[in-house]
Amino acid sequence: MNQGSLPGKLVIVSGRSGSGKSTALHVLEDAGFYCIDNLPAALLPALFEQARRSGSGTVTRMAVSIDARNMAGNLTGIGEILRALPPDIVTEVIYLDADDSALIKRFSETRRRHPLSSRQTSLQEAIAAERALLAPIAALAALTIDTTQLSLHDLRDLVAKTVVAEPGSGMLILFESFGFKRGIPIDADVVFDLRCLPNPHWNRSCAN
Repeated sequence: MNQGSLPGKLVIVSGRSGSGKSTALHVLEDAGFYCIDNLPAALLPALFEQARRSGSGTVTRMAVSIDARNMAGNLTGIGEILRALPPDIVTEVIYLDADDSALIKRFSETRRRHPLSSRQTSLQEAIAAERALLAPIAALAALTIDTTQLSLHDLRDLVAKTVVAEPGSGMLILFESFGFKRGIPIDADVVFDLRCLPNPHWNRSCAN
């Protein structure tokens, strides 16, 4: 058997339907990742075995989308599947999500069918069931992105800065302004409460 070199990095992109997984995967593809959409998770070890057999060193980074369309057994056992990968593979799980109301609105606008909805299961019920189904992989996420308030351009920029950025390029600090009435961003590491400062929008004397 030809012992070829393996890809050095694997990014798992997961999240609920409508949260922006396809957009994130396209960003990774544009950045040179070899991308596979909705690969059965149980086939991940076989994928890397095939990469080893091929002996091709041209593919150094892979990205795989794993979502609710996978078999339930693959999702509940995702931890064991990832631990079965070769130890020299750096694996990073990225999980995208959004508020239920935002997901419902997106499906209503696109008129697409949710993969878990049926005549017996409403869209709202399908969205709630998907959260529970993907809980095992969400628990493994190194980065969780809330796309509720993000546009497609914002999501693309965020994925490019946080996931595609090469190691050794220095510390990456992302400053984000938000309103407390919309909730604190779930991916925030440090939050500064500046509500004690005068707001020039309401106090025009501060604008000068």
